Amino acid sequence: MKMESAHERPASLYDNLRPGGSLHSSGALSVGNLTTVGTNNSPYHPSVPMDRLKSPSQANCLSTTVPQNIAAPAISGRHTPTRNSLRHSRMIVLSRNGTVPRKYLPPILYHHKLAKGLAGLQTLVGAAVVTVSSWIYIYSPSLSFRDIPFWSGLPLLLSGLLGLLLLCCCRKDYPGYPLSCCVFSFKVTSLTVSVIAGVGCFCAVMFAVIHLLSLQKMACEAELDVCICRTNNTSYLEERPYPDLSCPEVENMLTLLLVTSASVNCLGGVLVAWYLYLHWSSRYSYVYSQVRTNEINRPMVITNKL
Repeated sequence: MKMESAHERPASLYDNLRPGGSLHSSGALSVGNLTTVGTNNSPYHPSVPMDRLKSPSQANCLSTTVPQNIAAPAISGRHTPTRNSLRHSRMIVLSRNGTVPRKYLPPILYHHKLAKGLAGLQTLVGAAVVTVSSWIYIYSPSLSFRDIPFWSGLPLLLSGLLGLLLLCCCRKDYPGYPLSCCVFSFKVTSLTVSVIAGVGCFCAVMFAVIHLLSLQKMACEAELDVCICRTNNTSYLEERPYPDLSCPEVENMLTLLLVTSASVNCLGGVLVAWYLYLHWSSRYSYVYSQVRTNEINRPMVITNKL
């Protein structure tokens, strides 16, 4: 029974090498059998005939320590998508349709995330300037037009909204290509409003600072329920009446409102200047640029004006 079970299974290395092992002369030569072709006996075991070494053997299993996976791979069903497969799918879609999906088109600006943040801050600061202007107008409607900066808050608010629309809704057709007519027109409009908003903010700061400096040089007195502030200098006489306010309100509340207006407008002007600088720095598109190794080896630049 022991010999019959040995003949029913493939002979192992030890079955081939032991003297009473199985003899299969018709078996194929295994990879793991240690034999020398052309000789009758094994160089390692001279007593073992060559026909015995030609029996099926499991000696090849001793050639590696890595376990072999003999299970059939399941190739049916969907595979897990990889970056290469997704890129290949996009290339197939592009070759069929000839159009690039909008989310893969390049943005208007190189630092578009920073520009979006600046545009959002412009919107918030513009709303703050409009709020402060409304408060000043309600508190003292007799102030001059230049001291109530509606004319700087509204352009700043509009500049932020147009900047968000430009950066979120508009894209380039292709890297290095000029902008389309619609996008170019919208960009010019947005930049024009931004320039107006920046100039208005800095002018509002200048007017508020001049008003504050003049109040510091004046002495306020109440005459017939009207607070009148005059300069102490006899050579230059300046007078500012405040019919809606008392003298303590002029020295405290009005001063605080003017300082707040100057601060918020200054912040808005800085944001607009930074936003315009990002547009100016993105007037060139670096497409397929070389690596800068020294001052002589400069990157290739493809011009993309506006």
